[in-house]
Amino acid sequence: MEKSVEINPVMTLIGGVLAIAAMTFTVIFISASVIFYTISPWRPLFFWYFIFPVPNTGYSIPDQFLSELGVGPTAAIYNYGLMITGAVCVPIFPIVCRLLKKTIIARLAAVFGVAGCVALIGVGVYPMHISGPHGLFSFAFFALTGLAIITASIAMCRGEFFTRYIAYLGIVVIAADIILGILGNPISEWGTTMLFIIWVYAVGIQMLLKRNTTQV
Repeated sequence: MEKSVEINPVMTLIGGVLAIAAMTFTVIFISASVIFYTISPWRPLFFWYFIFPVPNTGYSIPDQFLSELGVGPTAAIYNYGLMITGAVCVPIFPIVCRLLKKTIIARLAAVFGVAGCVALIGVGVYPMHISGPHGLFSFAFFALTGLAIITASIAMCRGEFFTRYIAYLGIVVIAADIILGILGNPISEWGTTMLFIIWVYAVGIQMLLKRNTTQV
């Protein structure tokens, strides 16, 4: 018979609050970036290593990557927003790991999750026009976060705290992440990012709903 998992309700509450607060903040600053970018009279035009201001025709989600928000008129909002989100999210995966059975895959999820958050901070520190470091951190964020979500989802299937629906959603997320790796276009990037946010929201809501649980 498998041993039960002892749970600290305070940690569960903290994890749930952090997850929901971080994702709500993320939705707000990304939405604000898109809105202010669209209404700005100027936008950046990239040519080799140079950026030139040209009249703005608005921000187009199907045609522009998220990272373009970090070099346009909304650079400060977007880049500092990424850094704050990354820093706030660092504890989330380790807390999720504590709610699962102590397996190697659960620990891997925590390691991948923390590394993915650090990479997200790097995306904000090195915007799109600093192409080398930005590309590295951007790739690391999507790859590591995808690995964190799929390993956490597998661990959830073996545990009792989280519903299977969150684990199944993790499979959808990793499928979108793979499609992003293949297509590498703005639509797939936006879709994968939104699924990341939805998955973390689902995890946060589950933690708040079961915040008084002490053992599973």
